[in-house]
This record gives sequence, structure tokens and C-alpha cells, in this order.
Amino acid sequence: MMLNTDLLLWYLYSYFIGCVPTAYIIGKLVRGIDLRRYGSGNIGGANLFFHVSKAWAFPLGLFEVFIKGGSPIYIGLFLLDLDRSSSLLIYAGLLVLIGNNWSIFLRFTGGRGIAVITGLLLALAPIELGLFLAIAIGGWALSRSSGIWVLISLILLPLWSFLLKEPIQLVYFSVAILGIVLLKRLVGNWTPVPNDRSIIKVLTNRLLRDRDTSSRDEWVLHKPNETQ
Repeated sequence: MMLNTDLLLWYLYSYFIGCVPTAYIIGKLVRGIDLRRYGSGNIGGANLFFHVSKAWAFPLGLFEVFIKGGSPIYIGLFLLDLDRSSSLLIYAGLLVLIGNNWSIFLRFTGGRGIAVITGLLLALAPIELGLFLAIAIGGWALSRSSGIWVLISLILLPLWSFLLKEPIQLVYFSVAILGIVLLKRLVGNWTPVPNDRSIIKVLTNRLLRDRDTSSRDEWVLHKPNETQ
């Protein structure tokens, strides 16, 4: 049986490894910028790609997928000897995602967690991950709009888990992932709705397109000395 101390240390690790603002650190070290003031303001791979360096997107992705997303699950599976359907394992995964999206080191701002979700699914549900990536990447290739297709892929995750007869805990896990990402999209990094824009339109854009504006270039290429 797992000791309470083991559980506590594991959950603390899960949350704090999630909180590590990898893209923010790279932005500061490589270009001396605060990514929260550039582009989408998101502390993630896309913002790093556009405003810091394309070359850093790949190592960032490796860290987010295998260290942030993967390592807490692998600790639970192989060191703590938990079953893949264990609720304890699911809680660790959610702590990682919450830490990433609302990092204690960045005043509870952060990323969207898609790379972290990729790592979690790789460790817990690789078939669902394959379906998730196929739809998200395929949809993007057809429409060049990632926000809506990532949303569709996330909405379908619980359905895939159910149809594949996965343990019910993994179905709940998929629903929780969707809820966390939807909440993050709506609140952003606590970005207020501009006075000259309709709150309904902004929230709709956030939910469906994962940005405040209809124009992708205006959102992605924004810099501090420019108006939104």
C-alpha cells in the first residue's frame, strides 16, 4: 500500500513540475523578453516559435511532453506500482495540467497545456492520443485553423475512451481535461476584455478560436509597442 508521504511527495512533484514555465524561461534567457507581453500572451510553444526562436520549439516540446506530462504518470505506474485506471494516477495528471495552465511562478498565468496533455495521453491512453492528433493535425492541414480543431479533438476524447471500453476513470479524466482547457481559453491569462469589443464576441473567439480577435495575424504577431 502506498504511504501517505509517498502520495504527498508525488502530488507535490506533479503540481510543481507542471508549474515550471519552460517557454517563459527560454524567452527570458534567449531573448530577454516576457512572453506574456507578446503575441497571444500564452506561455507555450506557438508563442515561443513566433517571438523567440523556431529552434527552441522542439526541445520545449520534448520537455513538455516527456518531463511535464509523462514523468508524473510514469512515476505512478512504475515506481508506485499503480494501475492505469487508478484514480490516484488521474489526480496526478490533473495536477500537472493545472500547474502548467496556472503556474504559481507566474502569478497563476501559463500555457494551454496541449503538449502536456499529449504527454499524459501518451502515458495513459496512447490510442486516444493517436485519434486526438489525427483529428487536430488533419483539421489544421485542411483549414489552417488549429484552435477549433484542437477543441473538436478534445471534445471527442471522452467519446473515444468510452467506445474503446476504457476504465471509467479515463473517461472522467478526458472530461476533466476538456473542462480545464475550456476554462483556460475563456479566462486566458486573466486578460480583460478590451472596452471597444463585445464581451460575447471576445469570449466566443476565445472558446472557438483560442484568441481574442478574428484576425490570426493581429493576435499572433502582437508586440508590446503595438495596440491590439
